[in-house]
Amino acid sequence: MEKDFGVSITAFLFAAVDSPPVIMGTIYGDTTGRFREGASMRTSRITGVTFIDGYALFQTVAGSRYVIVSWAFGGGNPYMNRIYH
Repeated sequence: MEKDFGVSITAFLFAAVDSPPVIMGTIYGDTTGRFREGASMRTSRITGVTFIDGYALFQTVAGSRYVIVSWAFGGGNPYMNRIYH
């Protein structure tokens, strides 16, 4: 969580599950204060993804940016087939 991605990060997701149009996971480091550490959460609709140093950063329609730290077993692939509008 100390890594500088060069962009603002809303939070970090562990054991993430890709469930288009959202991502679900266990959240840590939430800068908005909406979620307690280790809570399960679901993002708003994903609008884009970028890859920085092997990490997937997902941006939402609400403007949040989440770093995927780990995927749940069978829960996703950073090279999934998504369409963004």
